[in-house]
Amino acid sequence: MIISIHVPKTAGTSFRLRLEAAYGARMLADYGDWVGYNTPEAIERRATRMAEMRARRDELIRDYDVIHGHFIADKYAGLFPNGRFAGFFRAPYQQAVSNYRFLLRHKGAGHPGVDEFHRVKPSLIEFIAAVPNVQATYLGQVALDDFAMVGLTEQYERSVALFGAVFAREMPPETERSTVNPERTEGETYDISPEVRQAVDRHRPADVELYRRAVERFERLAARYGV
Repeated sequence: MIISIHVPKTAGTSFRLRLEAAYGARMLADYGDWVGYNTPEAIERRATRMAEMRARRDELIRDYDVIHGHFIADKYAGLFPNGRFAGFFRAPYQQAVSNYRFLLRHKGAGHPGVDEFHRVKPSLIEFIAAVPNVQATYLGQVALDDFAMVGLTEQYERSVALFGAVFAREMPPETERSTVNPERTEGETYDISPEVRQAVDRHRPADVELYRRAVERFERLAARYGV
């Protein structure tokens, strides 16, 4: 079983479309855990959803080859005899700005954290401070070195090729890129102000360190698989 972590604003929705094309009905999309939102209701929701999915172990093994979505890696850790993790990561300064602008564009998503965002209307700096270490949160207690495949948003196509090499699956070409900011040219990076960089360094140090290690692991895996 491939357990694919979709960290917000790391090209995870575009990658989901590639997985759907490659695996068809044998890919399960798992969204709705409200990761990063830590009210008692959200924590209970994640615990309930985790218990429900772990109770479906035999069914999941029978019916699926890939599970992809917004969930903490712990949800499936140790559940499958041959479970292997995959995930994309992004430079934390770029991810922070992209996530903030995405939230500005989307309302009524059925996620209480998004509703709270629009109620409070934080500045970018306030948002970074209020939601620390977004990317690291998705790993839970699973170490990055335990991921069979690590991709980088900044090297998206090469990362997709690495996924195909690691899991011996031909990945179809991209036909649709989803949730890209319509105000930006694809591939364009955000200008990062010193204030944003300082805020990320202060409030998301685990994300900064995670991305540094993700780049190293990506390059090691790419060299191993000739990507």
